[in-house]
Amino acid sequence: MLFGCVRASFGRVDIDLLRWLNNDIWHPFRLAYSKLDVSAFLDLYAPELIRAGGPAKQVFGFADYSDQTEKWFAEFADRGSSVTISFRFVERIASKEVASERGIFQIVSKRADGDERTFYGRFHTYARRTHERWRICVDYDTDERTATLEEEFLVAVDVDDVEAFSAQT
Repeated sequence: MLFGCVRASFGRVDIDLLRWLNNDIWHPFRLAYSKLDVSAFLDLYAPELIRAGGPAKQVFGFADYSDQTEKWFAEFADRGSSVTISFRFVERIASKEVASERGIFQIVSKRADGDERTFYGRFHTYARRTHERWRICVDYDTDERTATLEEEFLVAVDVDDVEAFSAQT
């Protein structure tokens, strides 16, 4: 049943645009996250960012998100912890200038003592292409805890499977 829900969101999308989004946003996002590289991470966002949701269930702009991210990454680094993030998509809609992408993320955090935890959540981003590169303008996520979220993550489409979104429904 979940597979049917995910497939229903597919439409015809230019896969070159999705590859460009992957190269400008999603691959650098994962790398910056795993390296706890605040500068590289924040460079993925437009200055006019609207950030909503998250564990705090708040809405704020780039400056506040920047402060929050710097503190969060520093806490991980100070504790000797590591974190990785993976994305899988249920919908990817893109034109030459704007994109809307929805999916499920998986965060794996590992403490210095070896304790490892996995978290899942939903995300929806809107990106705009300016100066020949994509940046996230609106970023919403939720850390909701549902019993099926891991299953939905596994059924959703991997970030690199751009061809899945070029098929007709």
